Amino acid sequence: MLRRLIQPACIACLILAATAASAVGPGEAAVGRCFELRDSHPAAAVAHADEALAESGLTPDVEMKLRACLGRSLALTGDAGRAEAEVRRVDALLEQHPMPPEFVLRAMSNSGATLHTLGWTHRALDYYRRAHDAATRSDSDEAQATILANVASIHSETLGAHEQAEALYAQAHAARVRAGGTTPLLPYNRGINFLRMGRRPEALARFRDAERIASAAGHHVVEYRARAERIALEADGVTLAAAREALATIVQEQKRLDDPAGAATTLLRLSVLALRDQAPDEALAHAEHAAALVAGTAPRIEQQEALAAKVAAHAAQGDWRLAYEGVQALREREVSSLRRETLDNLAGLQARLNDTEREHEVQRLQGAQRIEALRLQNARRLRNVWIGAFLLLLLLGGVFAGYQRRVNRRLTGLSRVDPLTGLLNRRAATHSLEAECADPTEGGDRRDVVFLIDIDHFKARNDRYGHAAGDAALAEVARHLRVCCRPEDIVARWGGEEFLVGCRQLDLARAQQVAERLRTAVSGIVLEDVTGEPPRLSVSIGFACFPFFPGAAAPGDWQDAVALADRALYAGKHGGRDAWVGVWGRAGSDTAIADVAADPAAHVERGDVDVVASRLPVCWRAPAT
Repeated sequence: MLRRLIQPACIACLILAATAASAVGPGEAAVGRCFELRDSHPAAAVAHADEALAESGLTPDVEMKLRACLGRSLALTGDAGRAEAEVRRVDALLEQHPMPPEFVLRAMSNSGATLHTLGWTHRALDYYRRAHDAATRSDSDEAQATILANVASIHSETLGAHEQAEALYAQAHAARVRAGGTTPLLPYNRGINFLRMGRRPEALARFRDAERIASAAGHHVVEYRARAERIALEADGVTLAAAREALATIVQEQKRLDDPAGAATTLLRLSVLALRDQAPDEALAHAEHAAALVAGTAPRIEQQEALAAKVAAHAAQGDWRLAYEGVQALREREVSSLRRETLDNLAGLQARLNDTEREHEVQRLQGAQRIEALRLQNARRLRNVWIGAFLLLLLLGGVFAGYQRRVNRRLTGLSRVDPLTGLLNRRAATHSLEAECADPTEGGDRRDVVFLIDIDHFKARNDRYGHAAGDAALAEVARHLRVCCRPEDIVARWGGEEFLVGCRQLDLARAQQVAERLRTAVSGIVLEDVTGEPPRLSVSIGFACFPFFPGAAAPGDWQDAVALADRALYAGKHGGRDAWVGVWGRAGSDTAIADVAADPAAHVERGDVDVVASRLPVCWRAPAT
């Protein structure tokens, strides 16, 4: 919404500057008042513009400015029909009364912003292109920067072309530097685009810049929005509660500033943090509050993000029916947007066809000798139009198919995640391990390693404290494992109280360090208990590599590594738990892996296998009871 509300406001600032420089009467005063009311009270701006336009004696330039303000205000109130009609009236007035490039620049920019607010991005891009051409002719770097930023927002928000959007934002920044000015809007919108690309460090840097510039300029709307994004990105397990409290305070300030879209966005960040804090009910409440703030308004992005946040909250609650209904609602909104864009384009085609028919009729009346030539010309034009319409339908079909694939990917993603821990489930982890086998390592001392992690005395914990406490322990262990692993590592719930971690390209020394880090990460967890006792968690870990015997006829795959890691895991439990044991095959050995699993100690003595452990001696069999 900030792109649709505040960036076009910069265009309005250009108009206001021009009108202030050439104020000659009450009509110019009405223009200034309309633009003052437009963004904060669009309904009042509509009433003010209607009253001013009812007066007689307005000059063409004043009428065009009032109609530009009226169209933008109508778009903000959701009156699409009247807003589009005002855009057409401005076009007609420009045809009747040619204006200098600077005036055309401002008029085209406002028309593009109006259509952008209504969600008609293709037509908005056309007006932005015309505005950019006028800006180039007038050599206005500031105007070029604003237009480029608006076009970039369409690429990022509507088309999902985030890399192209960043290239346009970079051009806008260069133009802004040439103009010698600064604005917090550009770094803020670049931060949003980086966030959509998943480039969090770059997004955080841009939000910090936007907050600093907005604070210095007294632009509180952008300042609070940038601050909210920064706090949400910087929040971690330690500062999570403080971040949520700070965001709640920002929501109240944004409501006081009459910035519902900003308050809704901050509430959505609160919803995400609540999910991280294992509070799905609170996350759902924040998402519903955000949806209520932007219900019935022009910005659709916040409405879609609120609906997506509700889907995530329902999924965290385990309410898959409501989550699925939310996904369907998102799909219907996107299909409706595509349908509306298609109808708008088809209406334009129909209007052009009608104009062509009338032109041909006039030409046929001019002479009988030209009838045949004009008929052939008309046939060619109709053929081209229908070919264009057919290609357009094919394009829309491709867009819809792409959307369907995105929905399927989202559903597939839900089926890959364990609902309790948020980690990959066993099926998804199996696919990932199979993919690693399809992309083998280069050999040498570095191999892929599988770690099996089992919570010690988990059944006894469940029996004593209840299944709810057991679930809390599983979720906490999962969180610590995710934090201490690399982004490219496979971290999954393998089954029950057992977890799996897969790492690529480790040597034996590095594998031991990883095993100790995993054990230490969990051994530091202390869960509060209703009895007042602080039960301490610990895990036993077994690991093995694959290929187990590099260079051998049967080197072993990930399934062999899992079996050997399981054997090592139980050796760790037999040795007293809270320990790790690893088995590592020596290159070139032709020993059967099944024989190693059956009697690891014998193969250690033969020199086929190296065994490492955090506690010696290694007990391969359970001690007698």
